Amino acid sequence: MCSSSCLAIDTLGADTAACELVHGALDFAEQSENTRLVFIGTEHELRPLRGSRHKTVITDEWISQSDSLFKALRGKTRPSMRIGLELMRGGSADALVSTGNTGALMSLSRSLLSMLPGIRRPAVIKEFQGKELRFWMLDLGANLAREAKSLLDNALLGTAYAEGAGGISKPRVALLNIGAESQKGPKTVQMAASLMEQDDRVHFVGFVEADRIFDGLADVVVTDGFSGNVALKAMEGAVEMARFLLRKEADRSLAATARPSVERLLGAYNPQAYNGASFVGLDGVVVKSHGDTDRIGFAQAVQQAEHEVASQVPARVRGSFRDLACGVR
Repeated sequence: MCSSSCLAIDTLGADTAACELVHGALDFAEQSENTRLVFIGTEHELRPLRGSRHKTVITDEWISQSDSLFKALRGKTRPSMRIGLELMRGGSADALVSTGNTGALMSLSRSLLSMLPGIRRPAVIKEFQGKELRFWMLDLGANLAREAKSLLDNALLGTAYAEGAGGISKPRVALLNIGAESQKGPKTVQMAASLMEQDDRVHFVGFVEADRIFDGLADVVVTDGFSGNVALKAMEGAVEMARFLLRKEADRSLAATARPSVERLLGAYNPQAYNGASFVGLDGVVVKSHGDTDRIGFAQAVQQAEHEVASQVPARVRGSFRDLACGVR
């Protein structure tokens, strides 16, 4: 294990150019002297890093966003994300940050890293700032199948994360649905709600609609990977549209003295400033970045990984999850 935080940086498999990811990671590292980076990528892209305090692992193999899961797992010998996970498993890295194929990253993480006991698959979890309180939402894309038991697993994982990483005692859990009424929603969601209501480990507060998840009704919002990813992309699109309209109006009618305030507001609502989501359920830190992130966004994802390592988030979640499994609250 590195004496300071060691983060494996997968520079391949993104829609973004590898050089942008390298620069983003270096931007963060310049502000964090105790963090060392291990870049995984091609000789051409990583050659400028020779002689720096950071290490490189050279590969010409990666998993693209369009690769089938079969091709990703069977047709690639040592793709970049696998190398990063193997570095974690061997103790040479404390975390992996990747922009690569989410399904492949989930499957490889499951096979190469330990899972929390009783959890079948990791979920993608992300922290959001609500109108007054922060909250966590999962799953945001790791598991597309909607099963009642998987939704209960997500509720337990979200509870453990909010308790262990967020310090929230007995976090309130809501289930994303098309209506708040008890009879609304598909059968699977109804069954999941019943499981959560009967499980004393989950402080279930009912359904929440997508337009109210920022209102502070719950500390953890649970959904399946398909609906969660759609909701996330819709949020990001709405924010981008709001930023576009605000900038357009500012350019058209605001006085020059007001523009610095508008620029600060635009920066605060830049989705790239909140890039990066964690795989919860693993006994380790894996942060998934958007495949089309920019330099600013990737720096944010690397910062999140470093924060989780420094804060010992996996150990805290593991302890909270163990308490939940034993019925200790």
